[in-house]
Amino acid sequence: MSSRRFIEAVEPVLTLMPTVPRPNRPVSLGSRLIWTFLAATVYLLLSVTPLYGIATSSSSPLFNPLVAIIFASTNGTLAQLGIGPIIIAGIIMELVAFSELMDVDLNDPKDQARFTALTKLVAIVIAMFEGAFILSTHQVVAASPTLAFVVWLQMLFGAIIVILLDDMVSKGWGIGSGISLFILISIVRSIFQSTFLPVTVGAGELLGIIPALIAAIYNAATTHALAPLLSVVYRFNLPGLVGLVSTIVLGGFIAYVELMEVRIPLSLVQYGGYKVSYPFKVMYVSVLPIIFTAYTVALIYNGLYFIWATYNPHNANALLNAIACIRTVSTARFGTINEPCTSSLIYYFTVVPFNMTPQYVIVHILMYIALSIVFAYLWVNLAGLSAEDQARTMVTSGLSIPGFRASARSLAMHLRRYVNSLTFTSGLLAGLIAALGDVLGVYGTGIGLILLVEIIIQYYTIAMQEQLFEAYPGLKRILGVE
Repeated sequence: MSSRRFIEAVEPVLTLMPTVPRPNRPVSLGSRLIWTFLAATVYLLLSVTPLYGIATSSSSPLFNPLVAIIFASTNGTLAQLGIGPIIIAGIIMELVAFSELMDVDLNDPKDQARFTALTKLVAIVIAMFEGAFILSTHQVVAASPTLAFVVWLQMLFGAIIVILLDDMVSKGWGIGSGISLFILISIVRSIFQSTFLPVTVGAGELLGIIPALIAAIYNAATTHALAPLLSVVYRFNLPGLVGLVSTIVLGGFIAYVELMEVRIPLSLVQYGGYKVSYPFKVMYVSVLPIIFTAYTVALIYNGLYFIWATYNPHNANALLNAIACIRTVSTARFGTINEPCTSSLIYYFTVVPFNMTPQYVIVHILMYIALSIVFAYLWVNLAGLSAEDQARTMVTSGLSIPGFRASARSLAMHLRRYVNSLTFTSGLLAGLIAALGDVLGVYGTGIGLILLVEIIIQYYTIAMQEQLFEAYPGLKRILGVE
């Protein structure tokens, strides 16, 4: 009961949390589309509005573009923190609730409101610490020490706006969730820039593959040589034709496996054993395990980089060189860069290093697959997706195995082999796709592509459901949606 007293004790603080009220009556699909568009517009404005008082951005090797895409953050802008605080707070609170560390009844409207407000409070606290960490690691550099606090306040302000936008969309004013919307915008923008952006980078090369291809065709025609065309086939750390083709092929494959289902034969007890089939997605869990994987790799890299920068910046210690060794090299394309030594552990935790080798590719793929499978099993057991949890839900719904007694225990034994196999398969596929996406130069990254396809399918399903409910309003009452 102490946990419940805690959530009740902090209720006076929770009432101070900024919130968006739920609509008094159902909002039409057209109005929800308008509110969703407005939320997207505000988020885009945040992501292009630079932080006042910064001298430079993206100056720290600790800045991870992959994590930035996943968390829909834009370096040096009001969207610096993106949805990171919301996601981290949501995961923490979900684990606390499902592991029963907090005595909270999510079926009780009062407890649900307290829990939501507490999650929001945790997100704001995380935003405070994350903003301070970004400033202290020079991912964003303030123009002067006195302006550092102003920059921190702006990052916190941007995070609170994003939290409120997510609150607005999720409470019925918009479609889906704000988190999905902002991730979708982040990934689509990254893919659009990789495909069409006509700006020069490095040694005067065009960033977007389409402008680069047009320039290559022109140069090949004027010089009567194939070299310009071959140069855009695979451009290391820049969008290339291999990346474009890989994006299309992997995107199609992800959509295919995301729509695949394994149907388990069951029966409805209350209808005389009427036979039904219960669908389980082949990608039983994919998003959160691969996000955990990417975040874990980034955290390990940051830790190893800290060891190098603090204790071995000149690579003078042979023992520490085996852990973290980084050297400065000059390149014709990108100028002076920091490159991890291939004999160092940090090399294998660097996402697509400039000196990529076949050994790196093998280790990167195996590491992503292994971590993704481990996190898939952990998430299934912690988030209420295990065979036992599914069995309890099915028994409550009146489902049973044909020919067996309707009990959660027998149903769990029957489901266990399905759930374990699907957990392993989805973790393996998610890790493989993410790693291949990194190596092949997929636009928006392999992880981003998984998220993109899942969110598009989610929005398509929501749109079809909303159209059905508008055409047949009585369905909401029958299905218990209202």
